[in-house]
Amino acid sequence: MNDHHRKLPLAALCCALFLLPSATAQAEPPAPPKAEPQGEQPKKLAEWPELKEADKNRLLPLVGQFKKADPELQAAASKELIEIGAGGAPLLFQQVADRAENGNAQLFTVFDAMLDRRHAALMARECKKPRVELRRYLIKRLCAFADPDVLPVLQATTKDKDELTAFYSQLGVLALRQREAVAPVLAYTKVHWKEVSDFVATVLPAGRSTDTGLWLFEAITKAPPADQMAGLRLLRYLATKEQASLLHRYLEATDHTVKKEAVNTARVLHGEEPLENLSVFQAIEMSKQWLQKL
Repeated sequence: MNDHHRKLPLAALCCALFLLPSATAQAEPPAPPKAEPQGEQPKKLAEWPELKEADKNRLLPLVGQFKKADPELQAAASKELIEIGAGGAPLLFQQVADRAENGNAQLFTVFDAMLDRRHAALMARECKKPRVELRRYLIKRLCAFADPDVLPVLQATTKDKDELTAFYSQLGVLALRQREAVAPVLAYTKVHWKEVSDFVATVLPAGRSTDTGLWLFEAITKAPPADQMAGLRLLRYLATKEQASLLHRYLEATDHTVKKEAVNTARVLHGEEPLENLSVFQAIEMSKQWLQKL
């Protein structure tokens, strides 16, 4: 049985709640932001759409326009490639390069427009290709889909030799509510938060649940301040509104960075934007306010 089906033993949960200070009940706070509803999923494709011979002959010359200095020529090439459609993706994947001089940025913009959840299985087939830049792009897109069908591919890529590709894989695994990804995502975001925070905020809400929230709280309960800080950042997107009272101990922390991140977690759980540049004074004052609210 998968970890996301397991529940924390009742005794352990009661113990965790007992250790936290109680607060006078306040007015019901607004609900935390929900993961973007996915609605009815589009039918996934088993094969790439057929590519017309005329379009096949146009692909490489259009890619060649990315090397021109004229932005209008580059934009025109992108538009035509997008109009050709996903049938051209396999050939375009071959144009992604690891060398310093490349047109990857333009190609990725084209892929962003032509590929979506329907192509997840087809994109997953390409994730074993030797080019780092291609694997990294594909895994990043796949992890943002939060598609259970690609979980095995994400898990298989968590040990990728490229550190960023491995991180994207772990992030996708965590968004699919697999406990195994808690520690590696904590470790990476602790060091690279500024670089990945925006992407984390778009991917992780799909994994918001009682279980994932408790896994993070468990991971940081006895951890050093730096790990608590990193865990609280992830809890912005994985904890539920009902778990907000578990922030009490962190709002009362003596370490400023922990207090600041507890404030930001409380803010995000209540539909507010995080404030990344809180001063010590602001964190102290806001923590007092949140202690009264939670």
